[in-house]
Amino acid sequence: MRKFERLRHIRYFTNSLQHLPKQYSSADTNRLTLVHFCVHSLDILGCLPDVECCGKVEEEVYINREAIIEWIYGLQTLPTKTVANDVLPSRSTSTTIEYDDNDENDGGTNNYRYIGGGFKGGTFLGPLPNASSTTHEQSLPPNEIGDDLQQRHPYDHSHLAMTYVALCTLIALGDDLSRIHKTAILHTLQSLQKEDGSFVAVSSVHHRGAAAATVAAASTEPTPTIDDADDNEDDDCDLRFMYTAIVIWYLLSDQTDDCSTQPIINIESATSYILSCIAYDGALALTPGREGHGGSTFCGIASLYLMGVLDEVIARDELIGWKENLIRWCVMRQYSLPKTTNSNTAEEDYDEQASNGYYEGEANTAAGMQGRPNKLEDTCYSYWIGGTLHLLSASHLLDGWALREYVLECQSPYGGFGKVLGSMPDLLHSFYSLAWLSLSYEQQCCCDEVWTADDDRDGNRMSDPPTSTEAETIGVVLNSEVRNQVNESMNQLSRLDCALGMCSKRVKAVRRHGSSTNA
Repeated sequence: MRKFERLRHIRYFTNSLQHLPKQYSSADTNRLTLVHFCVHSLDILGCLPDVECCGKVEEEVYINREAIIEWIYGLQTLPTKTVANDVLPSRSTSTTIEYDDNDENDGGTNNYRYIGGGFKGGTFLGPLPNASSTTHEQSLPPNEIGDDLQQRHPYDHSHLAMTYVALCTLIALGDDLSRIHKTAILHTLQSLQKEDGSFVAVSSVHHRGAAAATVAAASTEPTPTIDDADDNEDDDCDLRFMYTAIVIWYLLSDQTDDCSTQPIINIESATSYILSCIAYDGALALTPGREGHGGSTFCGIASLYLMGVLDEVIARDELIGWKENLIRWCVMRQYSLPKTTNSNTAEEDYDEQASNGYYEGEANTAAGMQGRPNKLEDTCYSYWIGGTLHLLSASHLLDGWALREYVLECQSPYGGFGKVLGSMPDLLHSFYSLAWLSLSYEQQCCCDEVWTADDDRDGNRMSDPPTSTEAETIGVVLNSEVRNQVNESMNQLSRLDCALGMCSKRVKAVRRHGSSTNA
């Protein structure tokens, strides 16, 4: 058994908030996602300060909470306010949302809607393209071409995934979300749902803000609608964005609203789209007709759970047996590492038929999770597939001890976790490894491991610790110090809300005042 290097992980994520190696330069446009991984990992580790700017955990660990919050709010995009008759129509015309008559943002007229509410991924969006003269710009009189139009970056718009990580990170930092433009985000969210129930990451006009609206208003060409881009192959539209959209809706919508009269999203069509992604083996694919995948399976099941329809869907007559097939698929994704052979087993005594193809005395070792059949194990799927089984109340079917051992084996001496054994750590796999460790400890997935077993010489697992005489007889290596260290460290991890991927204490706080955020 490996120790759980909690302090090294704390230093790894704290240092990553200050500076990153050059290998992350290609992810600069998604810097917000990297901050999300660091902040939530520190929250799981139990060292994220609630109010003060710095926390101390057996050593100086500085986390400038207020600076991170201000930086995130600086990434909030400026939405475009339009008259209802001129606004781009929703992809899903069956859903409606209106302002309250007293909403100060629309002057009480109920005639305004917003486009482009949300967050972008970072302050660097790439170099400005050399396009000083465009078709629309040439159609404008020179005195109507403003500096804002000339300087606006084509990628300076909100993105569904970035809005999701921004909200989750602000909540983890203890922010009350009072400065987010809730109404604009919900209007934008509604406009991103297509007729088939799926969600795209950005609108067809890329939410380019006031300058784009000015250009469109001055142009003699027809105003583009969102449906004009439904067949655009560049649209990001799969279960990843379904999940991010549902989480945004869950966090920002007032759950006391009567959704039958003012639905923000079309739950029925969203559910139908998720079910259309079921593959032949019971798993969920990213889009209909593709191969089942651990990540998309979690996104689909978590979305159904957050929409409150998971139990109803599973109980449908046409889906009888689907839950069992899905659970079986998830359990079968646990991938055992090569078995170890005891040195005292002579090769000439080996009987392949009698031992089912293995040497007598071979012992099971750590076993990770693979995302698809015939793929290698990967630490992030510990959470994706382990979380799916948790939402289906079937996490006890995993070999929790072997999976925990695999994740701990992937710890880096620098802190953090790698994708596979021996790989360098990265923020994504480090976060999801911690998320699984927290979830597994809470659900007691490793409760069968009463003592730390390097096992006996015959490779047999034992449910109870041996006596000193038995240990001497069978050659067991007792390592109670390591076991106690792991259990103590696991106990310090914050409890996780599996469906949202956030610490439970943060979710409870934001739900208490969720409807009080500014519209």
